[in-house]
Amino acid sequence: KEKARPIEKFDSLFWPEHCQEESCGKCPSCRIGTKQMLEILYRIKKGRGKLEDIDELIALGKQINLTSLCGLGQTAPNPVLSTIEYFRNEYELHILKKECPAGICFKKKSKQ
Repeated sequence: KEKARPIEKFDSLFWPEHCQEESCGKCPSCRIGTKQMLEILYRIKKGRGKLEDIDELIALGKQINLTSLCGLGQTAPNPVLSTIEYFRNEYELHILKKECPAGICFKKKSKQ
C-alpha cells in the first residue's frame, strides 16, 4: 500500500472547506479567517505561494483558534497547523521548488 503524503491527504482541503461553508457567520475570525486560509492554501497548491504564506497560515490559525465562538471555528485550522508543524518541509517544497511529493499538485492538463 502506498503511503499517502500529508499534502495529498489535504488535497481536497475537506476540513477547511467544510468549516468555511458551515460557518454560521457570527464571528468574523471563523467566517473571514477560514476563507483567508483557504485562499492561501489554494495559492500554495497552484504554485503561486510565498514563504511568508506559511507564517501567515500559522498566525491566522492561532487567531481563529483563540477567537472563534464555537467548536467548529476553534477546530477549523487544526489540520493546517498540524501539517505545518510536522511537515513544513512539504509546504516549502511546494512553494520554493514547485514540487509535490504526493505528485498531485502542478499536474499539467492533458489535451484531448
